[in-house]
Amino acid sequence: MDEHGNEYIGTVFVLPESRCFELKTTIRGEPGTVHGTISQQLAARFEDHGQDAIDPRQVALRPRRVEVVTREIHERHRASRTVHCLTRVYDMEDLGSATPVPVATV
Repeated sequence: MDEHGNEYIGTVFVLPESRCFELKTTIRGEPGTVHGTISQQLAARFEDHGQDAIDPRQVALRPRRVEVVTREIHERHRASRTVHCLTRVYDMEDLGSATPVPVATV
């Protein structure tokens, strides 16, 4: 098993109940999508209502810088597979539930 961390900038969609994410970003100059699970520590911050909680509805409002751990799993007599885990969301100043970001109206 090989493991390495990558930082991406893109739009992150989070489903905290199922601990899943989808990241729309650019990979090697091409638009791409990275999807996988959310780390246990980050999932706790999405579900918490404390001071350092993250409002999952605010994450996808603008592109974010995130850290994703990628594991390449090689098993005998099986095809190799790649698993992604969202471990950190940077630029969280407007993600807290205390001051919601205004929604644009038409």
